[in-house]
Amino acid sequence: MASVPGLPPAYADPTYQTAHEEVFSKPLTKEIETVLPPSVSKDDFARAIKKATEVLGKDSVFTGDDLKYYIDPYDIPEVGRVRNIPSAAVCPSSVEELQRFLKVANEYSIAVWTFSRGKNLGYGGPAPRTPGCIALDLHRMNKIIEVNEKFGYVVVEPGVTFGDLYTFCAEKKLKLWPSVASLGWGSVVGNTEAWDLSQRPYTTRISQAWK
Repeated sequence: MASVPGLPPAYADPTYQTAHEEVFSKPLTKEIETVLPPSVSKDDFARAIKKATEVLGKDSVFTGDDLKYYIDPYDIPEVGRVRNIPSAAVCPSSVEELQRFLKVANEYSIAVWTFSRGKNLGYGGPAPRTPGCIALDLHRMNKIIEVNEKFGYVVVEPGVTFGDLYTFCAEKKLKLWPSVASLGWGSVVGNTEAWDLSQRPYTTRISQAWK
């Protein structure tokens, strides 16, 4: 995301970051229109964004042109169809920040569209299914909490990618096989939630997911 002023990189890996920017650099869309959350007034929305900025910081709340990274990069506008554009985007970096933002969203009855990396390209990417939702981007929550070599499971936050998990296992010289069902920049949690059916020696990943 570094190509847009004010937006920090989405990936530490420069290869992934470059690919990310290229995907969203020339989307097949018109200009990003200003939209409001469903059933929320302009004044209430402004107050909500002000509070969200107070609890998250200005570098974690995005509106206007910065929303180019939160629409479907392959969207083809059709006459008479309302585009799936968010009203704003927020990027909490911890559970505590996430909780603080959700209190603001609940206070103003603002719908949110939550995703981890937004890389289900071809199925809408990070774009909200209901226009005007706030895009709740969890990619900064990227801690690998536990990798259990004995029992073969991991506990990760939503922003952890397959590449992150592979690198961690390689650096720790763990005897584990982090099966990758998508490109390396995809979210482990997001791919699992999408009912990934990648094979294991005895079963599929989704059948072993604990929630």
